[in-house]
Amino acid sequence: MILGIVLMLSLSGFVFRGARWIRPVAYALAATMLANGLLHSLGTAFGHTVESVRFSRPMPGFYSSPFLLGASIYLLVQLRYSGEAAARSG
Repeated sequence: MILGIVLMLSLSGFVFRGARWIRPVAYALAATMLANGLLHSLGTAFGHTVESVRFSRPMPGFYSSPFLLGASIYLLVQLRYSGEAAARSG
């Protein structure tokens, strides 16, 4: 996850210039972040990931999962708005 975010940060210059090829990469990162946040929340709710791995407290990563969920939803919304704006303009 950290490497994906660092990679996207290093490619942000292309994003600001409006490179279309980066959109699928951003969608993949948003989907990965969304799944990661949901799995950390669900792992805490169920108390385990697999039957042999149980947690007596919140699953590691649980407290940061709302930030992952919020960031991934924000990225998906921004990708949608920017895609609609690009389609209208040309």
